[in-house]
Amino acid sequence: MIKKSTYIRSFTTTQLKQLEKVADAQNIKTVPEILFYSLDSYLAQKKEIENLKKTISLKNDSINSLELKLDFFKSASKKIHELSTFLKKEK
Repeated sequence: MIKKSTYIRSFTTTQLKQLEKVADAQNIKTVPEILFYSLDSYLAQKKEIENLKKTISLKNDSINSLELKLDFFKSASKKIHELSTFLKKEK
């Protein structure tokens, strides 16, 4: 259970419950430790999110590049088919 100190009184009931869940899950005893743990976790998650965004961006660029190549090959295939049909008619 978290003791009601001066800075804890400003938390809402929901926030207190969330702090208690973190404390129980991580076996943390004091509010400052909970807050520092939460801050560290937040910063680590923020860094991971940025890395994931970069990965997604690279994958999207790769997909766009492949789609352009696919469009080119479809167009080339169509032209080859048209040329083949034309040459068959000429014979």
